[in-house]
Amino acid sequence: MDGRPTILTVQEVARYLRVHAMTVYRMIQRGDLPVVRVGRGWRFKKDQIDRWLGEHETNSHRAASRPAPRRRAVKRR
Repeated sequence: MDGRPTILTVQEVARYLRVHAMTVYRMIQRGDLPVVRVGRGWRFKKDQIDRWLGEHETNSHRAASRPAPRRRAVKRR
């Protein structure tokens, strides 16, 4: 490579993370992903996405020992 960072679009990040593009947009809106606005679009540095993944990695034994979140009952009329 020439030393320049690999730049990804929303669609490329969605494919890379194996999620829907709308999930990526929601993550952008919440401020969860490292992203830069370029014109009317969003761009991501792949190395920052990789770093973000490493920082948000969960140990499987900790995740499995956590109880599932409780759902609120919906009142029906």
